[in-house]
Amino acid sequence: MSISEERSSRYTFESGQLTPVTDPEELKRIHEKTGVHPLPADEQTWIAGQWKLRFDTDPELSTFKLSDEYRRLKAQGKI
Repeated sequence: MSISEERSSRYTFESGQLTPVTDPEELKRIHEKTGVHPLPADEQTWIAGQWKLRFDTDPELSTFKLSDEYRRLKAQGKI
């Protein structure tokens, strides 16, 4: 099964078509509008590190589970 040409062109971007948003005020507006906020830097770093360590051995691994584990461990004072 292949992706239709219309769908491919709709969801595929070429280099230079997207511009990263770096303005803090614009990012804040986007986060408020969407309700999606980035994780705190320490949590994101821990999750990324754990993902790299566990990726090959844990087929059920998800960033949601890692985030839950991080918060549990942090609440217990283990992180």
